[in-house]
Amino acid sequence: MEREGNSDPIPIDIILDILSRLSTNSIAKFGLASKFCGSILRGQDFTELFLITRPLSRPRLLFAVQNSDKWCLYSSPQSQFPDENHSLVVSADFHMELRRDMGQEIFGLVSGLLYFPNTRTGEVPVICNPSTGQYARLTQRSSMNNLSSLLGYDPIGKKYKVITPSSSHFDPENILTLGTGKVAWRSIRCLVDHYPESEGICINGVLYYMASNKFQFSGVKIASFNVRYETLKFLNADVDVTFCPALAKLINYKGKLCVLSCLWDNQIYPKPLRWKVLMLWLWVLEDAEKEEWLKREYTLPVNIVHGNVSVVGVTATGEIILSMDYTSESFFVYYFNPERNTLEKVEIQGFEGSEKNLSSRVYTFVDYAEDVKFI
Repeated sequence: MEREGNSDPIPIDIILDILSRLSTNSIAKFGLASKFCGSILRGQDFTELFLITRPLSRPRLLFAVQNSDKWCLYSSPQSQFPDENHSLVVSADFHMELRRDMGQEIFGLVSGLLYFPNTRTGEVPVICNPSTGQYARLTQRSSMNNLSSLLGYDPIGKKYKVITPSSSHFDPENILTLGTGKVAWRSIRCLVDHYPESEGICINGVLYYMASNKFQFSGVKIASFNVRYETLKFLNADVDVTFCPALAKLINYKGKLCVLSCLWDNQIYPKPLRWKVLMLWLWVLEDAEKEEWLKREYTLPVNIVHGNVSVVGVTATGEIILSMDYTSESFFVYYFNPERNTLEKVEIQGFEGSEKNLSSRVYTFVDYAEDVKFI
């Protein structure tokens, strides 16, 4: 007996399985070419299947190079077992280009997405997925005030949220939830008017950032925002560096919040040498409930780290990663192991001196991995 009409549709689980085996670039193209595929690829079922079917890849370093007219994104393998006995050379893989008007600065890599806050009048924040090449401009707030905003992620609800720390009385629109189908700013009550003094770091669903308000509290405090429950508190941090946020950076230290400060010092060695050494101070939040901090201090091995460098993060095994801030003929990343007091120097090739005779700003992020989240 012949079957009349159209053949039976392909089961959705087979479609999911086929799509999950494609490259991230192909997945992105399917998502943009078809509304049906786009709806499937945006589902949590596909995201979870993609992670299951892919072999566990090693974390990578992500580089965002800010040229005069564009952003260029690259990534390279992140060293897993640094060896102080030799220097390594690795190649950076090109990901994508973005127009310079995407933003003037980047506020972190949050669960696979880059965030451009764009605080200039008339501009709107932009989020970007380096794996798929997709980006989106967020909706404009009705308020005329362009305040600094931050991106957080709720790993339980699987939601990204943009917050603009501000006074609920003067600026009621201060939070935006992504991925709900309805993109609109709304209000949450903020009892203390404050302003971010640093980019945020999101750890286990809590967004931390340094904040100030010269009218309500002195110095700088560390704000703790629960992304899921949308609650805010300030930590009682006995951290000297919070009074000088320009020298400090918030990082993820083995799943814990860490305030890190670094300073060049040329007074340690006698005058004939005058070697500059890099001093590192770390305040680790050992117990978030009791708000107990542990201070650590390190001096990097001498005469190895040169030029403008910044601490960009910590590996899962505890190596502190430093990266050069600008492109040059030779671009280096450094891995410092505080337990063994060793320093590995790795040369990154592929984007050095991307603009002839010009030095471009480089933003470096640790623990980057492929992610197929659709915006």
